[in-house]
Amino acid sequence: MLNQFNKVCSGPDAFSRIILLLFFVIFFMGSLLSGYLSGFAGLSNSYDLKRILVIVFVMVTMVLLSWRKSVSVVMLSRYTCWVISTIFIVGLISALNGKHPFWSLLELANFILMICLFFIIGSIIADIGKFEVLRYFFWFSLFFSLCTSLKFFLLLLFHLLDANRPDLHSLVSGFMNVRFFNQLQVMLMPLLCLSFYMDELKKFKWLAVLAFSFLWLILLQSEARGALLAIVLSVFAVHYFLPVQARKYFTYSILTAIVLGLALWLLLIVLLPLFFFDSEIWQLRTGSSGRVAMWIYILQEIPQQILIGYGPMSFAWAEAKPLPNAHPHNALLQFLYEYGVVIFLLVASWSVIKLASMFRELKQAEIVNADVAVVFALCSAWIYSMFDGMLVMPLSQALLAALLALNCRDKKVIELSISRRIVAVAVVLVFGGILVSSLAKPELNEQMYPRLWLQGLIKN
Repeated sequence: MLNQFNKVCSGPDAFSRIILLLFFVIFFMGSLLSGYLSGFAGLSNSYDLKRILVIVFVMVTMVLLSWRKSVSVVMLSRYTCWVISTIFIVGLISALNGKHPFWSLLELANFILMICLFFIIGSIIADIGKFEVLRYFFWFSLFFSLCTSLKFFLLLLFHLLDANRPDLHSLVSGFMNVRFFNQLQVMLMPLLCLSFYMDELKKFKWLAVLAFSFLWLILLQSEARGALLAIVLSVFAVHYFLPVQARKYFTYSILTAIVLGLALWLLLIVLLPLFFFDSEIWQLRTGSSGRVAMWIYILQEIPQQILIGYGPMSFAWAEAKPLPNAHPHNALLQFLYEYGVVIFLLVASWSVIKLASMFRELKQAEIVNADVAVVFALCSAWIYSMFDGMLVMPLSQALLAALLALNCRDKKVIELSISRRIVAVAVVLVFGGILVSSLAKPELNEQMYPRLWLQGLIKN
């Protein structure tokens, strides 16, 4: 352990390793430690703390990165650059023609910071190597999962001893809504599979399987139907596209974790509470929780603004929507309502093409390696984004940006000139400062339906 610490803090790549560790630290500060830090930071809730932590991390890291002698960044494909540019051009036009241009532009500014975070992680990968970064992500996923699971079991024990019936949200601490944690789960659980394919991590496979089963238990207890569906469908997709000789090993390992998690759920959530309470503490929900009504609302409203939509973040102030949520719980329909049909088709086609490309490379690979876990995680995130706000929540945005950077394998890397670094730092500092200052804007409705901040609805 001491040798590992010395390795992190010394050598020419020490900067990148420290920044990577700080990236993981903000997840602990914004979740397991948020109850202590929110009050210290003068915030009334942990959700706003998460957002500020991510913004400040990007700002500080960009400043520090600019001081290095050389900074390498990955070059995106021309198609991806064209897609991103088109989204921002149409988004800018839509924002200026929308009802609340300031908040629409803030949404675009936040996306710019996420793109900067993508390049930050990409720079770290260029510095210390992709598989070294993947090792860090495995240990983060494992440690974060085990810490969260331990807290889950302790809270369950306290509820049972106090005869206090737990609900969906009371056993996962550090998140104002358990769905915010579910969004991380669909990306963290696949990253635990890195131990299946990296030689130096295989001796920890049993611990990763145990952590996977704990997270599966939490998914079942929190009734995260969309997350369960995302994991299951992604397992089937990865199984199908893996080379035939590699399928059995992957599927057997995943099924072992799922069966163990199911057994723990039956014991701890279904059977054990019957001795403490006079009825079950779980229920089988069959409704859409209002999602279908919101999606129908979008399809009914979009013909009036079909080309450019109502503006970025506009669902936060949409009139007469069936639920007061600030986002529609579907990434593609969010783009349709806020950016219009052109961007909707562009984003849909880009994401499908990229997913198809990832699976095709997986199928054609002569040697199955850690890329399986990254493809698994991105597929799970994409599916779950069709049912929840993956694109608008701070920690899930940050982790998704990191996964996209990890997926940019075999891409051209270039040195960033000093002038471009100065421009990048200026943009990040200005946009980051404006984003943080918007927390106190009077236009925010005091209802708790987060989009940018916890008070995520904008007054009409």
